[in-house]
Amino acid sequence: MSIAFCIGGGKIGRTGVQSLLDEGAKVLLVDPDENCLARSLCHLSVEDPDSIIDCEEGQALYLKRDGIEVLIEVFRRWVPDQIIPAVKGHLAARLAMAWANETHHSIHPSGNLLLKITDMLPIDSVQFMDNAQGVLITSHMTTGSICKVGCGQPLTCPVTNKRSMPMYQLIDQALTNIIEKYSILVTQGANIGVLDGQDVKSMLNIIDNLEDGATFSVTTSCRCHAIVNLFRYYRC
Repeated sequence: MSIAFCIGGGKIGRTGVQSLLDEGAKVLLVDPDENCLARSLCHLSVEDPDSIIDCEEGQALYLKRDGIEVLIEVFRRWVPDQIIPAVKGHLAARLAMAWANETHHSIHPSGNLLLKITDMLPIDSVQFMDNAQGVLITSHMTTGSICKVGCGQPLTCPVTNKRSMPMYQLIDQALTNIIEKYSILVTQGANIGVLDGQDVKSMLNIIDNLEDGATFSVTTSCRCHAIVNLFRYYRC
């Protein structure tokens, strides 16, 4: 049975933990706030993330620590099956920056190529762009539209009634020949977006092998939406 990490124990985290518990997964909830909403779903509190390995199936454990720090520690030794990003901001991008810093390298936001990328995307799909921070948010839905609860990402969007190319494929096409190295993490699940642990590990492997000055991007995307962070990598 799978081992899942939920980073963040708020409303989204609680939904994610419950969803994976219903599937019989072993879940480690990581949040520095011991009064977080999802804490009540946890069987025990632990001090070592490896405790989840010997946990019974369908149970959750709670670890009071920073989620990024825990992920870095764990990914240096083993790979969780699933990760629920349930904190504010782009978890994968934050992890990428922290991972590079841990190896005495750095990746800095770099938005100078954003316009080239947006030129490759459908004009109505770009919802937010920040050149200073190198951030791009895209969606097949119009601003203000809300996804249906429990949406399983069908081929035809239940909100727009349109059948569009998956956003992660559009992003892949846009990044090709513009960004030297990139990682696109595709979320799965109906109630909450879940990342595959091996995909996250592959992203970290890419960072470990970047050349000095290389452009690099991290994307988290489902079929309808995406958030993209652009970076430039430097060896300190």
